[in-house]
Amino acid sequence: MDDQRLLAARQDIERRVAAFRNKQARLTRERETYYDRVIEQVRSTDWNEFVTPPPERKSSSR
Repeated sequence: MDDQRLLAARQDIERRVAAFRNKQARLTRERETYYDRVIEQVRSTDWNEFVTPPPERKSSSR
């Protein structure tokens, strides 16, 4: 009887661990997709000049 209970508990734990790993993998993919989308939007806007400053201008001497 105890062997069956332990086996059932072990199977439940294995099922939960597998579900957790699948969820973590899905969240990682979603996070990477979101990052790629946001970076692409930033690179396609004028805001990008704040990320990559323009070359320095030569100041006029007085």
